[in-house]
Amino acid sequence: MSDAAGLQILVVDDNQSAAEAASMLLERDGHRAEACYSGAEALRRLDAGDFDLVLTDLRMEPVDGLAVVAAARACTPPVDAIVMTAYGSVDVAVEAMRIGAVDFLTKPVTADQLVQRIHDYRGAEDTPPALVGDSSAWSTIREQAVRLARVRSTVLITGETGRGRRHLARWLHHNGPDRELALVRVQPGHALTPAQLAGAGTLLLPSIDTWPLAAQRSALRQLDSLAAGQAPRIVATAGADVETALAEGRLLPELYFRLAVLVLSLPALRSRPEDIGPLLVHFLHTTARSLGRPAPAAPAQTLARLRRHGWPGNVRELGNLAERACVMGVSALDIRPTPAPDAASASLGDGFNLSSHMERVERGLLEQAIDETGGDRPAMSRKLGLERNTLRYKLNKYGLLDRT
Repeated sequence: MSDAAGLQILVVDDNQSAAEAASMLLERDGHRAEACYSGAEALRRLDAGDFDLVLTDLRMEPVDGLAVVAAARACTPPVDAIVMTAYGSVDVAVEAMRIGAVDFLTKPVTADQLVQRIHDYRGAEDTPPALVGDSSAWSTIREQAVRLARVRSTVLITGETGRGRRHLARWLHHNGPDRELALVRVQPGHALTPAQLAGAGTLLLPSIDTWPLAAQRSALRQLDSLAAGQAPRIVATAGADVETALAEGRLLPELYFRLAVLVLSLPALRSRPEDIGPLLVHFLHTTARSLGRPAPAAPAQTLARLRRHGWPGNVRELGNLAERACVMGVSALDIRPTPAPDAASASLGDGFNLSSHMERVERGLLEQAIDETGGDRPAMSRKLGLERNTLRYKLNKYGLLDRT
């Protein structure tokens, strides 16, 4: 068995190059990894070896990844398994979770994703969860985050509440050059001491657009005293309507432009429904592990309903739903999807954002057209009054192409 230095991992993939590359990467990360190139060989290795974890592809012949997971769980003691599956095969991954897999990754898997997910599996308290998601929008965010994590440039993360702004800030810190130093959250109006600054790798300024102007001025003075390109780096978060706050005088222009060096705008969950399956499985697994109980598996029809939900609370709402399912049972996932609101239902109260509201309306109409036409694009073009290329652009924008 492994010691504190690393895990003993069996990597299973009938693509020999992929198996060897993953094994080499895991070895560099401090683990002891063995590669094998078929499900049958994996069963023999499991019978003879002593592993902590199996990382297996699902699509293999004649012995597939589900058989490998079952064999791993039948070992004495049981061996945990993380499965890898192609894009669009979420239901198969859910089945793997049902028979005992602890997590899954969607191919293609980047080096950063694999290392982060293994770190997450080990349960290191100072390591945030991986950036889970398969959509093109989230893949772009992940690629940008990987680049930004390697430098000390100031980053401003924007988006609606619940999209994961603070989570991404923590991910940047824990994957950055100063991960051994502290992540220090700056409180509005509270100046940091020299000792706090000396021990900080990242300064996090959360929801900066909600701070009182006096606190913003105080923060600006302290930020201006820091040396560029050295620790600590600055990461701030703000709402999706940060530019409105700027225009209305609720956010100091000099502070905004001090922070908006590199800007990451997080997409709403409703605009990337293909991420709901992977995120749900991830939340179910991590919550169940913390509770010391098996993770429930969502039936395919439940996943389909969840993809139609409007998710006003974004990723946070989905995480809360997963926790309820772990406590109350999988039936807690049987929520009635809330459709996107129409223009007449808009409430112009605090926190209203016109751009986000119109996105919800547009996506709702696109989904309605899909349902009414069975996904026939020419019929959708006629019903919506859109040119073919415009329709394709909008379908791609909201992750709906695979439904047509």
